[in-house]
Amino acid sequence: MKQSYTLLSPIETETFILSNGFNNPITKPINLTEIFSPIINDFKKFAIGRYFWFIVDFINWKHILGGGDIENMSPLKMNDLSDAAPQKLYDITHPDDLPQVLAFSNFWINYYSNLSSERKPHVTITLYFRLQNAEQNYYWIMVQYPHSIIDDNHKIVYGLVLVTDISHLKKEGKPMMSILDTYEGSCQQFICTDKTTFSRQDILLPLTVREIEVLRYLAKGYSSKQIASQLNLAVKTIDNHRQNMLHKTITKSSAELVNHCIGMGYL
Repeated sequence: MKQSYTLLSPIETETFILSNGFNNPITKPINLTEIFSPIINDFKKFAIGRYFWFIVDFINWKHILGGGDIENMSPLKMNDLSDAAPQKLYDITHPDDLPQVLAFSNFWINYYSNLSSERKPHVTITLYFRLQNAEQNYYWIMVQYPHSIIDDNHKIVYGLVLVTDISHLKKEGKPMMSILDTYEGSCQQFICTDKTTFSRQDILLPLTVREIEVLRYLAKGYSSKQIASQLNLAVKTIDNHRQNMLHKTITKSSAELVNHCIGMGYL
C-alpha cells in the first residue's frame, strides 16, 4: 500500500463556511435517525476511547442531534450539539490547529463529493488535532466521518461525525488528516505547514478486516486472551494476527503498532 503526504494551506472559518454551506435543500424527506442509528449503535463496540458524536446539517449550517460523552470530553453540554452552530466546537479547538482542521475538512468535503457511488463506501477519513476537555486543557482527539447523505448534485447535506479521545495514545505532534482508500489500496496523509516542500513515501502492506478488528481491541488495551474471548477465536490465532501486523507495519510492540496505525487512518 502506498503512502504519501500532501501539503495543504490553512484556511479561516469564514472561508470554510462560504465554501461548504448553503447547499440547495433536498427534495425528498429523510429519516436521519433511521439512517444513522445502526452506525451510531456500533460506536460503543468499536471506539478505542471515550467518544461523542453529532450530525452536521450542511443545508442550515448547524449541528443536529448528538450523543456520547460530550460533557466529560469538553466544556460543552449536550444541548450544544443540538440545533447549534459549529462555531461552538471551533471555539474549543486549539487555536493553532483550527485553520489546519478547516483546511482538511474543506479538502475532504470536495474530495468525497466527487467520488463515484462505487468508491464512496471504500474511502474513510481521519483527522487528528487538539480539543479542550471539561477542565479546558487541550488533549488529542481523533475525528471520523462514518457516513454522509448526498444530494442530487453530489454535495454532502448531512454528515455523521465521531470524536474519540486518543490522549492515552497520542501526546504530541501536529494536526494531520489521513484518507484510507481500500478500493485503490492507498493511504494518503495531509498536513498544513509553512514549508515550501514536504514529501515522504512509505510502503504499508494492507491489513485484513480481521486484523483491523484485532487492532481495535489492542488499542483498547485488551490482551490476546481477552480479544480471543471477544472474537471467539483461539489465543494463538490472535497472536498470529498481531505478529502479522507487526511485520506489515515494521513495528516492534502493540503500542508502537497502534500508534502507527492511528497515523495511517486504520483506527
